[in-house]
Amino acid sequence: MREWQAKLVRVFEGSDAVLKFDEPLARWTSFRIGGPADVFVVVNDERQLATLRRWTNEHKVKMSILGLGSNVVVSDQGLRGVVVKLKGGFERIAVIGREKDGGVLISAGAGALLDRVAEFAEEQGLTGAGFLAGIPGTVGGGLLSNAGAFGHCLGEIVIKVRVMDNSGTFRVLEKAELHNEYRSPIIERSFVAVDAVLRLLPGREKQSVRMIRESRWQKHPKEPSAGSFFKNPAVDAPAGVLIERCRLKGVRVGGAQVSEKHANFIINVGGARFADVYELAQMIKAVVEEETEIKLKEEVQWLPRFEGQEGGEIDE
Repeated sequence: MREWQAKLVRVFEGSDAVLKFDEPLARWTSFRIGGPADVFVVVNDERQLATLRRWTNEHKVKMSILGLGSNVVVSDQGLRGVVVKLKGGFERIAVIGREKDGGVLISAGAGALLDRVAEFAEEQGLTGAGFLAGIPGTVGGGLLSNAGAFGHCLGEIVIKVRVMDNSGTFRVLEKAELHNEYRSPIIERSFVAVDAVLRLLPGREKQSVRMIRESRWQKHPKEPSAGSFFKNPAVDAPAGVLIERCRLKGVRVGGAQVSEKHANFIINVGGARFADVYELAQMIKAVVEEETEIKLKEEVQWLPRFEGQEGGEIDE
């Protein structure tokens, strides 16, 4: 154990925070790819999170947040510094207010599952969050990717977000400070989301959460993946259709393969490594651009991030 790791252990002695050393991140990502984190820390409340942020600042240790691990490809060399998982109080969802015009406000912690938010809204007789059903990610990750489906996105229903800045100070971002662009961060990447307030309406979705979830999952491959790999370009054809038109279904590099079921999924057919996925992704982009003159952009995040990469450090 390095000296800085031993110091970090002492910081959280007697708390319910969990520290794991050289923890394989493949255990925490849906792709089942990723080398070790120097330290993997599970925090359960804002105090622990702020303490960790200030400590990493003081000791010049990098800190990253990992959500559900469903929208990332992690290097086989792993991630240096501290990788943080938000649990406990960060998973709470609750109704916090009702507006005169009928709007209902719910608070959802950054560690809450997007699918659970949809389920909670249905239980409360609310409509507006049904599109989140079946999306494999957390609220925190969803805020960094503007997660969505069926023509709707999280940015449509979020009205404020409580965040922690780089100094470990908490503040609330109001609606005017939030962004709502396709698969782009709703909040600035420098912030760590703590919870979000969503505005919903009384009513029922056209389909139940269970039906939306099952419909979504039936279209997706069952093998390990990072979900939809490329953003849909601003043209009529979505990324999956373009990839299929280029006859790339089933193409494989090492343990990574373009899914036969849905062409916008790269799947781990066994033993896939970061390099396999990266090489296959670049091949897909090159072929699609050559045949269609359309440049695909990754929806997933490569970790560690590299210069010029779009998106945020917090994954889904």
